[in-house]
Amino acid sequence: MKRYAVAFILILALLPFAQACFSPTDNLAVEVYFNKPGIEYNLEPLKNAENVLIEDGRLIYHSHYDERVAVILWEDKGLHLRIEIPVKNWNSTVLSAKFTTPIIFPENSIEKAKELGWEVEGKYAFRKDSILVQITPQKGRECSKDSDCSTGGCSGEICTTRENAAKVVSICVYRDWYECLKLTSCGCVNGVCTWKPNGAFEQCLKEHGIDPNKVIKMPQADVYIAIYGQKELSEEKRAEIKELFSVLGISCVLENIKFEKWVTSMPEGIVNPYTFNFKEALRVEIEWLKESGILKISDEDIEEIVKVAKRGYAGYNSHIGWYETKDGKYAWIPYYESKDAKLVKCLGKPMTYQLPKGTVELGKPSPSQSPSTPKSPTSSAICGTGIVVLGVLLPLSLRRKD
Repeated sequence: MKRYAVAFILILALLPFAQACFSPTDNLAVEVYFNKPGIEYNLEPLKNAENVLIEDGRLIYHSHYDERVAVILWEDKGLHLRIEIPVKNWNSTVLSAKFTTPIIFPENSIEKAKELGWEVEGKYAFRKDSILVQITPQKGRECSKDSDCSTGGCSGEICTTRENAAKVVSICVYRDWYECLKLTSCGCVNGVCTWKPNGAFEQCLKEHGIDPNKVIKMPQADVYIAIYGQKELSEEKRAEIKELFSVLGISCVLENIKFEKWVTSMPEGIVNPYTFNFKEALRVEIEWLKESGILKISDEDIEEIVKVAKRGYAGYNSHIGWYETKDGKYAWIPYYESKDAKLVKCLGKPMTYQLPKGTVELGKPSPSQSPSTPKSPTSSAICGTGIVVLGVLLPLSLRRKD
């Protein structure tokens, strides 16, 4: 029976890969589907151009923003534009570390992190170039809202749960630092009842010789660090992480953190995808297509597309297009955010190509070629049976220790 199962999987593996599936190189690309009514295009000048590779109906040439990067154009119910960093290695190295630390974000810490050049993704994910720092607060069970907390003790100097406040007993000796309590309030922070930290309160405690950590109950948080394309932690990356920790109030010493090196199955680009400016590369290319008479699109649409563009917005699920939003309006958004999106979950075959030599030199458009208008997208695209099974059997991010 086992032999038949293996034979079945091998047969499925030989079936054609469905284009609708996720490709590992989508993480190295950004893609736009120009499906908004009124947008027109004429690819004839590119088909007659020098230094343009035509492969399987796709036009491939060097990016006008960075000649190391590929531009891929093709027609599929309309015009698709993909900017992709070619693959250098089909495996990439990642340094990672995980630890738990007490943390309460100081006032304006998120804004200060942004000033240092960190992008804030979600609530507590910080990214800068190839570094990702993900902070996950551990939810306490004492409280869920401020009203669950109250003060206790002779001078109301203890912040605890409302239930415990009536039972708590303290030495009835007034301390000068109690005046600092006027600068804060007792409330719920990450599921813990504590005096809420702020700069003025903490400074007041220090002026009275009191360690803020003795008064402020610090909730715990899990911190995960990942550094793309690094075999060891460089001094530059170490300094950037320390700087972020400083503004976030994390006192952990990096030298005591153990980093592990992993080799992942995700491809590594010839250009660092975390430092490459996908937004500007996309802007430059669309504007060049417009100036060359290949694409008819408004400046407003270009701005809206560039605004939403980011690394990984490519492929069937994540490409940018003109779609209906959840609230019934239309906008340039990634497909997976659109209303009633038909998503696929499988692994597709990455496109292989060799960039042509030299920059693109346009030919003359054919008089018989009229501009084409993209058709509305359909939801009929699905993955082939074989690749769906392979997508289950071959995880996208298999990791093995180096």
